[in-house]
Amino acid sequence: MYKRPMMIFSLFLVILLITNIPVKDEPVFFMNEELPGNAIKELDLNLDQEDLAISFLELESGEATLIQDSQGENVLINTGSELSAAQFKRQMEIFQVDRIDTLILTNIGKQFTGNLPWLLKNVEIGRIMVAGIAAEDFIERYHIPEGVVKPLEAGEGVELLNKISLRVKYIEERQGKGKGGMALNLQYGVHHYLYMGVANGAADKAIIVDGSLDAELIKVAGFGHYFGTSDALLDHVKPEVAVIFKKEGYRASEEVLSRLEERWTEILKPNEQGIVMVKTNKKQYEITQIPLIKPKVVYK
Repeated sequence: MYKRPMMIFSLFLVILLITNIPVKDEPVFFMNEELPGNAIKELDLNLDQEDLAISFLELESGEATLIQDSQGENVLINTGSELSAAQFKRQMEIFQVDRIDTLILTNIGKQFTGNLPWLLKNVEIGRIMVAGIAAEDFIERYHIPEGVVKPLEAGEGVELLNKISLRVKYIEERQGKGKGGMALNLQYGVHHYLYMGVANGAADKAIIVDGSLDAELIKVAGFGHYFGTSDALLDHVKPEVAVIFKKEGYRASEEVLSRLEERWTEILKPNEQGIVMVKTNKKQYEITQIPLIKPKVVYK
């Protein structure tokens, strides 16, 4: 008479066990305290000596990514659109950024340089890196002092924060809005993070021809434009995670999203889900999302 109840109870235990098994590709939350309010004042990253925090900022429009180490040094990749000025400035405060050691501009369009004038006035900047082909126009447009800008060339390697190896995989040379757009590979320990600033077949091909590259994360080019993030590139890079920023009035291509989903790549969108933060050392990494509108998590 106890056989059926025991079977039901056993089944319940199995289901409970399965639902608590962590999924490999599911982002790991390393901040988990519920907040009653709707604002984060500041973040204590609590980084160990070999830790880095790579934060893809939550912006209404444009791209900006902040890299910080345990010594308090900062690298910023792009500045977002001016349409996201309030969000961008707020996040500079949250991350306690009063100096940028290296500013990298993967493109010189408005979605990438929109908050540069504010930064030049309010934040100390050590050096600015742009594609060599666009450097002269960039210096003239923003009246950058001599010696601050470091032009980059395709194939060039640079060290960031005395620990990250940056390599320029591709530079767009054709005239037009995309001139000087760069594709970058950031390597730290065993990890590769591919930062695509160009959405076209030529950029994808250049990365493939350059040789083997397994990247844990890809920052998708062109806000998910269908000209980029090809099947061939994804098969070559094999990313576990893809980050797609938002451009006002533009939606990521369904073709690109399908290509990523078919390969079980985790798709993260800072505009919808909050700051995407990768906390990494030379061997392991973990990801969390920090929504600023209605934040659920915060560092103590």
